[in-house]
Amino acid sequence: MVIGLTKVASHKHCIVCGKTIDEMETFCDEVCESKYKSAQRRQTLFFLVFIGLLILMLIVPVILKTPQG
Repeated sequence: MVIGLTKVASHKHCIVCGKTIDEMETFCDEVCESKYKSAQRRQTLFFLVFIGLLILMLIVPVILKTPQG
């Protein structure tokens, strides 16, 4: 038994909310674009803080290490 498939026009989905949008678009509106950019900034900030803490954890013990002997 073959079930008929309906043809759907080429489209994409908003990467934030999932609404159907035109192929040439990335976001459905300015609100979703703003949310995405805000999340990207937050993710970048967390990454930089993580790298900074990692560097501190590796460098500070070397600096504070007292010479033995």
